[in-house]
Amino acid sequence: MLYEQFFMLHQKLAVNAPANTATEVTLEQIADTLYCTTRNAKLVIRKLEEKGWIIWKAGRGRGIRSKLTFVAEQADLLKEAAQQLAIKGEYKQAFELLRTFGQGIYTHDSYVEWMNGHFGFSKEMKEGEEEARDSLRLPVYRLIETLDPAECYYSFQAHMVQQIFDRLVIYDNANDQYLPVIAHYWKSNEDGTIWTFHLRKGILFHDGKELSAEDVKFTVERLGRNKRNAWIVRELQRVEVVSPREVRFILNKPNRIFIRFLSSTCMSIVPKHLASVHEEQFWKQPVGTGPFRVEEWTDERLTIHANPHYYQGRPHLDNIHIILMPEDAEHCEVSWERLLRDPEHVNHSGEKHAVDIIESSEGCTTLITWNMKKQGPYQSIEFRRAFSLILNRTEMIRELGDNRLYPAKGFIMDEQAPYRKDRYDPELAKSMLEQSGYDGSPITMGTLVNHIKDAEWVQNQCASIGIPLIIREERMDTIHQSDVMNSMDCILHGLVLPGEEVCLIENYEQKGSVVKEFMDPSLHHWVKDCVDDALASEWYEERMSLLSHIEERLREEAHVSFLVHKRFYASLDPSYKGLVINNLGWLDFKQIWRV
Repeated sequence: MLYEQFFMLHQKLAVNAPANTATEVTLEQIADTLYCTTRNAKLVIRKLEEKGWIIWKAGRGRGIRSKLTFVAEQADLLKEAAQQLAIKGEYKQAFELLRTFGQGIYTHDSYVEWMNGHFGFSKEMKEGEEEARDSLRLPVYRLIETLDPAECYYSFQAHMVQQIFDRLVIYDNANDQYLPVIAHYWKSNEDGTIWTFHLRKGILFHDGKELSAEDVKFTVERLGRNKRNAWIVRELQRVEVVSPREVRFILNKPNRIFIRFLSSTCMSIVPKHLASVHEEQFWKQPVGTGPFRVEEWTDERLTIHANPHYYQGRPHLDNIHIILMPEDAEHCEVSWERLLRDPEHVNHSGEKHAVDIIESSEGCTTLITWNMKKQGPYQSIEFRRAFSLILNRTEMIRELGDNRLYPAKGFIMDEQAPYRKDRYDPELAKSMLEQSGYDGSPITMGTLVNHIKDAEWVQNQCASIGIPLIIREERMDTIHQSDVMNSMDCILHGLVLPGEEVCLIENYEQKGSVVKEFMDPSLHHWVKDCVDDALASEWYEERMSLLSHIEERLREEAHVSFLVHKRFYASLDPSYKGLVINNLGWLDFKQIWRV
């Protein structure tokens, strides 16, 4: 790439030189810098001259060195090169180029503005097609490690699974009711140990084969085979296929809300005829019954195309391009929440565009979870309580702003959140820290890039009380690895818990969950007993009361330090219609269209 060769030479020979200043250099130096032969170095020099990016004056005679003058502005070329890579869909290479040669342009406002303009709604005309496709291109910094419902962990993975697959039923949290999807009718026995579901006729997988009860049986039994989400079927005794469109679940223990379990994303139905034969190959381009089918999935993008035969109505959009940006590029503030229309964007006449602000009914809670399986000063309850008392969450919200709303007391933001006072007491914190016998040893806290601002704020608060906090930034694909987790004293993370009861249980039981993995084994046994008691209860209030005991103990013993509640929002041009942020914090793709 000629651009990169220019940047390599500039970085080596003129990074600190004034503009348009000739630099003495030999052809051998050029070749060494470009890792090529002198013959190829001459070819590169000629091409750079033809572009008008440099002036080359070859040295004539013994001892006379050549002179190289850089004419083109590196910042302009760097932006141009990154744009060309982005247009070709090579976003990771674009940001790698900016990282390597940027020297400040990596967060250059003009490039960020261009990137935001590059995404959003567009019309795509493909060769041989008469009508342009309505497409939406979105930048995403969340790793799509898997599209397997049995293995998904992060909210964005779950969101994309919901675009491709369907569940038997879904739970409408706003109206507290279950809605039929693949199943159109269901019933259970009196104690909630036997559940029977009747399936719709004519539901087709993306390859055209009709879904049957065998697919449901295969899906649920597969979940129990050491999958990340196997917790959800731990009390399942067996699945019976009563007929091609009737399936029955037999449980070992009463579960009054098993239907709620079946509405979880991990219970999305996968095709037995494909996933059971060549499973590894299948998950490279999975097939479901959902509103969109996978067209392309690489390290850099996921493209899904509208399912024209979707039984609940074809999506309005034809294509969704999910561009998988490098995680550290999130610092550039190129985001889907702003790209559809930045509220500060103005038109050519200097007037601000009209903007619609939408927000979700649900949100995210940030918290710090202590690793109770590792030795450290935090094994003392006084230390953990002191740590929590030094955090002025109200001040954190004021200083960091953005979508941080209220100090958090628990996992879920309730109606009392706006009125609840934060417990901040630095003097008591100092006293308790002294009681703990803390020796001043540093604490290692892991986190992801999207929580770095929170982590740095906590770090400053800790410094004021004499606790040196080391922040260790990890990627989404590494932070849950057992060796990484075992090396952390605590992790600052966020939880999206849209389904209350089931999501709370998932938080305590899912393989890889920070809360579960950091919990002392004896405490986890007590938690499982509380969960079983809650599931056996017929009444919602009693179930939530039993589950709240777990949260209360985690809070009172400071196994976790709740930080703040956040809410998802986006600012959008009014020409976009059907836009809703779902309970996972992402745009509901199926209903989006544009005037």
